[in-house]
Amino acid sequence: MSDMRVVLARELGYCSGIRRAIDAAETALRSEGTVAVTDTLLHNAGEMTRLGSMGLRSVELLSNEELGAATVLLPAHGSTLSEHLGRIAGARAVRDLTCPIVNRARDAVSRFADAGVPVIVVGDKEHRETRYLMEAAGSQLLRIVASEQDLDTLEISVSRVGVVYQTTQSREFRQLVLAWFRRRGIEVAEEMTLCPEVLRRQDGAVALARRCTVMLVLGDSSSANTRRLVAVAVSACPRTYLIEDAAMLPEGGLNCVDVVGVVSGTSCPQATIDQVMAGLRQVCPDVRLEVDA
Repeated sequence: MSDMRVVLARELGYCSGIRRAIDAAETALRSEGTVAVTDTLLHNAGEMTRLGSMGLRSVELLSNEELGAATVLLPAHGSTLSEHLGRIAGARAVRDLTCPIVNRARDAVSRFADAGVPVIVVGDKEHRETRYLMEAAGSQLLRIVASEQDLDTLEISVSRVGVVYQTTQSREFRQLVLAWFRRRGIEVAEEMTLCPEVLRRQDGAVALARRCTVMLVLGDSSSANTRRLVAVAVSACPRTYLIEDAAMLPEGGLNCVDVVGVVSGTSCPQATIDQVMAGLRQVCPDVRLEVDA
C-alpha cells in the first residue's frame, strides 16, 4: 500500500485577529463573572460551542439585571453604533475585539466620507464587517458590490469613487472591480484594505491545489474567507472539499495514492486540524506529512 502524501499550508488555524479575540474571551471567562457576546465572536460554530461550554453567553438571553453585571464582548468583525448605543450600553463593561485590520478598513471609509468622495464598499451584503464599513460611509455610501452581477446592474453618474474592500475579499474580484471602473472612465481612489494574511492563504491555496489531487479546506461554511479558499482552490483542483470537522471527510473520495493539500480558513481551531489529520490516518495508516515550501 502506498503512503498518502499530505501537504499542509504554511499558515493554518487562527489568524492574528481571531487569535486575539479568542485569547481575550478565554481570559474574561476565567477571571470575570458573566461574559456575553453580541453576536458570534467568530465564524466557527464548533469554537462558539466550546466557548459556550466555558460560560460564554448571548447578550440576547441575558436579563437586564444580568447584563448590568456582565462583560460584553464585541465581535472580531466589527460592531455598529446602534449596538454600542443600544442594550449593551447597560453592561458593566464592554470590550471591543474588532480586528485591527478591519478597523483600518473602516478608517479608510471614514476618510473618503469626510472628504466627500462617494464610497463603493466591495463586500458580502449581509456580512457584519460590510455593515460596519457601510456605517462609516454614511450618506456617502454609493453602493455595495458583492458579485459580478452587482457590477452588471451598477449605474453610476459620478466621475470619481472611493473603493474599499471587506478584508476577506479576493485579489481576483478586486481586479475585476477596478477593471469595470476603468472601462467606464470613472476615476478610482482606492484603499487596499484586503487582509495580507487572507491574501497569502488564497495565493498559497491556488499554488498548492495545482500540485495536489485532493484539496481539503478546513473551516466553517459560515466563514466568508473559508468559502473563498474553496472558490480559488477548486479552479486548480476539482476534488476540493470544505471540511468543517473530521466526520465530513469524503467517504470513498480519498485513497492512499492521493496527494492531499490541507488549507484552512482564519477561524479554524487547531483541534479541527488535529482531528482531520487523525481522520486521514484512518483512511490510510501510512501518511507522509510535509509543510508546503
